[in-house]
Amino acid sequence: MKQLDSDGFAALMESIPHAISVHDRERNVVFSNPACAALIGYDAEEFADLDHEQLFHPDDAALWGTMLTRVLSQESPSATAHLRIRHREGHWIWVLVAASTFTAGTERLVALVLQDVSDTIWGNP
Repeated sequence: MKQLDSDGFAALMESIPHAISVHDRERNVVFSNPACAALIGYDAEEFADLDHEQLFHPDDAALWGTMLTRVLSQESPSATAHLRIRHREGHWIWVLVAASTFTAGTERLVALVLQDVSDTIWGNP
């Protein structure tokens, strides 16, 4: 099987249609793809500067915290949940969030993949 070099891998991550972001243990953004910016309405630099905890609906904060703690503690290397996030324009979007951890060099990172499921949850197929 052919291996992707770092440029090929970067191109792949940029082209995937689902919102993807990678964060360090301190929750700093290491990477986010254009689909992430399109989903939440913030460009990559704005997204990196946000307090990400404030993006989540207050009623979902505990679930988000539990999910993140589980994947970081290795209780479970991955977890999924339906959560609401605030779009830059102020409205709420239901997303299916899949979180998983991986190691790059010596650093443990968290990958998030977000899929907009608002229409399904609100009954607008």
